[in-house]
Amino acid sequence: MTAKNCSKSRFLRKLKDFVIGATVYSAIRDLEEKRLFIEYGLMLAVLGDMLGYPFSTYYRLRLLPYWLPRLKEWKTFLLREKDVTEKL
Repeated sequence: MTAKNCSKSRFLRKLKDFVIGATVYSAIRDLEEKRLFIEYGLMLAVLGDMLGYPFSTYYRLRLLPYWLPRLKEWKTFLLREKDVTEKL
């Protein structure tokens, strides 16, 4: 690849990132946040007995390998102290 083609593709990539950031970035971020909250709710329903909620299902053993990397993050999210003014 020549230097001219490389700089042109780099410019087009930066232009694409700018257009996405200016138009739909906030919507994408909101959807990712909603997806995360839904996934945390499902984790609570399936793995809630780890935190003292009386839920117990067989399927948690099948889902555990997928959620194992996020388990510590999920526990921290659920058990952290929340303030009323956080959502303001």
